[in-house]
Amino acid sequence: MATTRLGLETFDHGAQYVTCRTSEFRAYIEELVGIGYAARWTPRSRLHGEEGGGQLLPWFVGKPGMASLVRPLAESVRIHTARNVHTIERHDKGWHIWFEDQTSVGPFNAVAVCVPAPKARLLLGRLDELAQPLARVRMTPCWALMVRLEDRVLPDQDVYSDMSEVIRWIARNNTKPGRSSRGESIVIHASPTWSRETEDADPEVVAEELWNEISHVLALPPVRPTRMTAHLWRHGLVDHSLGETYIYSGEHRVGIAGDWCLGRLAEHAFESGDRLAKAIVASLS
Repeated sequence: MATTRLGLETFDHGAQYVTCRTSEFRAYIEELVGIGYAARWTPRSRLHGEEGGGQLLPWFVGKPGMASLVRPLAESVRIHTARNVHTIERHDKGWHIWFEDQTSVGPFNAVAVCVPAPKARLLLGRLDELAQPLARVRMTPCWALMVRLEDRVLPDQDVYSDMSEVIRWIARNNTKPGRSSRGESIVIHASPTWSRETEDADPEVVAEELWNEISHVLALPPVRPTRMTAHLWRHGLVDHSLGETYIYSGEHRVGIAGDWCLGRLAEHAFESGDRLAKAIVASLS
């Protein structure tokens, strides 16, 4: 789940919405709705169709962006960003985290590694019993294109899926609750196969190719976006999950969690993190 800004407009360029299958996650989302951090999204999924038509489960989005769904969890928590972890090491007094700039923090009683499986496997390389199961996880890239148009040019429909071998998803980001209603803010996700074939391509080239494909499949009139940016989620989708909710070693006091443990849903990430947190608390009690 992520929200980024292009000019004055915001785009949800990661997960587009969440659904609730378990009572625990439903309770969490309902709490967010109650305090204004989330709302139900009922887009039109076909031309002249009813709002929310075809949804097997209600769709919920963060307000004013998808990143808002985790904002309450960060309250009163000290968070450091933009620091790449190089190594984790355990000494007598606990775990130490080493960064790429050769600085470190610690000691800590326990460590939770909540990054994509390939990165987690590298960090846990010395702990074979934790790293080895991650070899069966398969993750694939996903290109996301963010487009800003001053005028409404898309057909009278808010979301599209599996439009071609190149395009997996198209959405009017501005139809989500709490977003600006002027013009068009569009998010496009490329298909896994196309993203894998082009993951090393220049983002500007990818943006042009994706927009040309959109213009073709939707038969749009000739129009040039005022802003257009492509972003690669290198480990954006899960082809093959771990098959376990989380992994935790009480002996080493280090654990692993992520959506990829169970599947590819935000709810899977929530369940995985919740269960790992409880395991860590129990081992330290």
